[in-house]
Parts: sequence; structure tokens; C-alpha cells
Amino acid sequence: MRAAYENHREEGFTVLSVSIRESDQVIRDFISRHDLTYPFLMDRDGSASLDFEVTSTPTTFFIGPDGTITDTKVGMVSQDWLERLIIESTDT
Repeated sequence: MRAAYENHREEGFTVLSVSIRESDQVIRDFISRHDLTYPFLMDRDGSASLDFEVTSTPTTFFIGPDGTITDTKVGMVSQDWLERLIIESTDT
């Protein structure tokens, strides 16, 4: 995720990580440990995860330039999966 963000952010690609029911300190430690630079949002009460029917973490939603969810992946995502979706989203 970090590599895709760093490689494509100048093209408008953005990563938003949503942490579900985690403390601020846990998230700060995670961000620091992995040297992450993209934004983290806090779903403190879990309501956003319910709205998006997240049943397992991590769950990744790829949202195209028009704002629609174009793909969803439960579990870890591969660089190939991200790159394919980024290319497809810029071809339209």
C-alpha cells in the first residue's frame, strides 16, 4: 500500500486507512513502526465498518476517480492487484 501511494500520489492516487476501534496510541505506534505517510482515519465506534459491511480486517476498497467502489479485497493486497486497478482507473 505504501509503495503504491508513494509511486502514484502525484497522479492523484490516495490511500486512506481506517482504523476500527483502536486507540490513538496503538495507531501512532503502528504508523511509526511502518513509517507510513498516508492518512489514518479513526472509526472509534465501528459504525463506518458496519456501514461498509467490513467483516474482517484488513479490507481494502478501491475507489475510482468517479467515487465508485470498483473492487474490494479482504485480507492482504498484492502490489500487482493495486497496480492493475490504478492503471485501469486511469485508462477510463
